[in-house]
Formats: sequence, C-alpha cells, structure tokens
Amino acid sequence: MSDGWSELHATIVAAAAGDAAAKERLVAACYTTVKARVHRELEQDFRKRHRWILPLFSTQDVVHEVLSAVVADLADTQFAGPEPFYAYLGTLVRHRLLDAVRFHEAARRDGRKLVEAPTAGLGAVAADAREATPTLAASLGERAGLVREALLELPERHRRLLELRLLEDATFPEVREALGYASDETARQAFLDAQARLLVKLRMRGFGKTLGG
Repeated sequence: MSDGWSELHATIVAAAAGDAAAKERLVAACYTTVKARVHRELEQDFRKRHRWILPLFSTQDVVHEVLSAVVADLADTQFAGPEPFYAYLGTLVRHRLLDAVRFHEAARRDGRKLVEAPTAGLGAVAADAREATPTLAASLGERAGLVREALLELPERHRRLLELRLLEDATFPEVREALGYASDETARQAFLDAQARLLVKLRMRGFGKTLGG
C-alpha cells in the first residue's frame, strides 16, 4: 500500500469498528474527492435534462449527508485501493442526488397527488402502466410510491445492493466489487438481509407482492 492509502485504509478500518472520531476524519478526508467525482458524473446529464434543478439543491449537503451515513456502515467492506473506495462512495452519493431530483420533479407536476412510477431505480419494479386502464394505472403508481417510501428507510448501501441485483441483474462477484463486500458470500447474505428488510416494510404498507432474487 502507498502511504496515502495505508493511512486512509487505517481510518476505514477504525470507522468500521465504530470509532466516532475515525468516521469524522473519513468524511473529511473523502469529501473533496467524492464531491468532484459526483459533480463530474452528473454535470452533463443535468445540463441536458435537469437544468432547472441545479440551483435548488446543495450538492455539498447531499455529499456530506450520504458520506456520514455510509461511513457509519462500513462493516464487511474491503477495498483494494482508494479508487474502488471513492467509486463506491461516489455511486451512493450520486444515487441519493438522483433520488432527490426525481422527488422534486414529481412534486412539480400540477398538484397531482399520485407519484408516477419512475423509469429508473427500484421504484420501477411496480410495473409499466402505459397500457393499463386508469384504475390499474393508479394502483401501479400507488405501489411504486410505496416501494419508494420503503426504500428511503433503508441504508444507502442496501438500496444500491437491491438495485444492482433486482434491476441490473448483477452477479454477487460484481456486487462485491461495486460495494466493497469482503466476499461473494457476504454480498449474498447482505442481499438476502436487504431484501427481507424491504419486504417487511412493504408488507407494513399493505404491499404483498414478493420481490424476486
């Protein structure tokens, strides 16, 4: 390991063990790099399709919020170097920001109370209502809203894990690499746990359909 990575890695290990001071140091150490990465990845998309949204969100707040949440949940993570670690953090921050964009866009729709099914993200599991009857379309949209609400109660890492498996059909080795799990089996167990937690939250909302794994 390089000296820089050795120091960062030691901080990651300490944070994963529950050291509050290490968690704060890790957020501070990663903030600038992760913020730059997220800005770079989102800038082109925002300019094309979300120009109006840019003044309405403080990316700084989002980055700090998500980083704080992520470093509190680093158990069973393992990264080969700084690049995979920063990529992991950047992915979770990016998804949180895109979620914020989707929610804000939904709120702008002519006072409609029904949140339409998203075209990306786990909310899309509710189904495509383009050819449904008005009653069925409303039901599907309502279910998408329930999925979205339940997902927001899960940790960032679990949300991304479910998205990788359920929407992107990622293998467990791919999940392990993307999210820094220590092994393929650890990634698999984490997926089962995340799926179970989501199903419990959905059933509490009256959503009985089982999600496939």
